Amino acid sequence: MDTQLDAIDPSVERNMAQLRQLFSDNALISFQPVVNSKGMRCAAIAYLSVLIDEQRFYQYIVPKIHEALFDSNHSEEETVLEAIRTFGLVSALPKLNSAAQMISSAGIVVFIEGRSEAYGFALPGYERRSVDEPKLEPNVRGPREGFIEDLQVNLGLVYRRLKTSKLKSKSYVVGIESQTNVMILYLEDQVDKQVLAEVEARMASIRLNVVVDNAQIEEWIQDSPYSPFPQIQNTERPDRVATALNQGKVAILSDGSPSALLAPAAFTDFLHPSEDLYEKFYFANFLRLLRLVTLFVSLFGPSLYIALTTFHLEMIPTPLMQTFLSSKAGIPLPTFLEAFIMEVAFEVLREASVRLPRAIGQSVSIVGALVIGEAAVQSGIVSRPMVIVVAMTGIASFTIPSFNTAISLRLLRFPLIFIAAWTGVFGLALGMYVIILHLCSLKSFGRLYLPAFDLRGWREVIQQYVLLPIKHRSISKKDALSSIGGHEHEDR
Repeated sequence: MDTQLDAIDPSVERNMAQLRQLFSDNALISFQPVVNSKGMRCAAIAYLSVLIDEQRFYQYIVPKIHEALFDSNHSEEETVLEAIRTFGLVSALPKLNSAAQMISSAGIVVFIEGRSEAYGFALPGYERRSVDEPKLEPNVRGPREGFIEDLQVNLGLVYRRLKTSKLKSKSYVVGIESQTNVMILYLEDQVDKQVLAEVEARMASIRLNVVVDNAQIEEWIQDSPYSPFPQIQNTERPDRVATALNQGKVAILSDGSPSALLAPAAFTDFLHPSEDLYEKFYFANFLRLLRLVTLFVSLFGPSLYIALTTFHLEMIPTPLMQTFLSSKAGIPLPTFLEAFIMEVAFEVLREASVRLPRAIGQSVSIVGALVIGEAAVQSGIVSRPMVIVVAMTGIASFTIPSFNTAISLRLLRFPLIFIAAWTGVFGLALGMYVIILHLCSLKSFGRLYLPAFDLRGWREVIQQYVLLPIKHRSISKKDALSSIGGHEHEDR
C-alpha cells in the first residue's frame, strides 16, 4: 500500500475515497454518514454488510450517535467519540490498513471529521453453529460439548473449565490474506518453559497466504512433516484441552477451526480417548490393552497372514493349515495379491461411505462390503480366510481413537504386505523394527515421541500406558513431561 494512503486523513471524504480504492470491485463495502443538527456530515461509518449485525447497527448504534449529536453541548468530535465508546471495546486505528483489517474482521470503523485516527470495534453478525457433541470423538460417559468454528466460543468453553488466573493466553495473527486469529493457551505454573518458547517461535515463523484450518498450522510447526505419524494432538473436546493444560501442555486454537491442537504429544496420547478418565480404572485398562492388540492387528494382520501361509506353513497348527489350504484351492491369485485387492476394495468402500451423504453412507459401506466379499469368494477370486482377515483388520483400525493415527496405520499396512510377500516373517520383523526405530527417533517440540523408560520417573511412565486409581494419579504432569520426554536428558 502506498505510504500516503496508509495514514488516516483528517478529511472524512478522503478516507472514504481511499477505502473505496482499497475495496474496489467489492459491492459489499458500505458507508453510513453521520450528520449533525445542521445536516452537515461530521463523521462516516464503514463496514462490510455481510459480516456485521445490521439489525443492531441500524436500530441501536446509528440512532444513538445521532441522538448524542442532537442532545450534547460538546464538540461534534468529542460527542461522536463518547457515543461510540459506549458500544464496547473501541480501538484507535492510526493507519488505513488497520482500519481495513477491522472492517474485514466483522467490525465497523468510524471516521470523524478533523481526527487523524479512526475508531473501530467488533460487531459480528454472521451465522455460527451452536455448541454440539463432537463428531469424531463421541463419548458414552463424560462431557458432550465440542468446539465450533468460532474462536471466542471455543475460548469460553476452555476458560469455563479452568477457573484460574494462571490460565494464560497469547494471540497471533497468521495468514497474509486471511489474517486468521490464533490463540495459544497454557497454565503458567504447569507449562514447560522450553516447550512454550518453542511453540511461540514456531508460531511466529508461520508464513502462509491463507489459513482456514489449524491443520495447516499443525503441518507447519510439527517436527517431522515427512513422518506418517501425527506429532501434534488434535481434539474437538474442551474437556480434553483442560486436562492437557493441567498436564503442562500448550493448546493452540484458531478461528474457523472446530478443533484444538495440543503440544507436545507422545505416541500413547493418540491411543487413549478422554473417556478413559471417566470410567473405572480396571475397565479403562482393559480397553487400553484391547486397543494395543487391535493396533497390532490393524498394522500387521494381513502381512502376518501372508507371511505364514506363503513361507512358514510349519508354524500353523495342522488342522488350521488344512483349512487354509482347502480354502485356497482353486484361487488363481497369489495370497499377497488377494490381500492387496481386498484392502484396496475396503479402502474404496470406506472413502465412499465418508463422502456420501450421512443418511446413506453407512448403508452403502455395510451392504457394499457384504456384497463384494461374498461375490469375490463365490467367483473364486479370493479365499474366505482372506476376507475374514481383511475384515478384522478394518474393524481393528476403527478402535484407534485418533483418526490421524488410524490413517497412518492404514498407509503402513500396504508396504508391510509387500515386504511379507517377498521375505516372510523375517522381513516383517525387520519392518516392525524400522517402525519402532522411527517412532523412537521422532520428537514433538523437543520431547521424545515414544515415552522412554526412566527409573526416576517410573510412576509417570507407567501412567502413559496404565490408568491408575484416581487417588494414585499425578495431579499435575509437569514433571511427567520432563521425565518421559526430556530433551534427551542433557543432565545425564
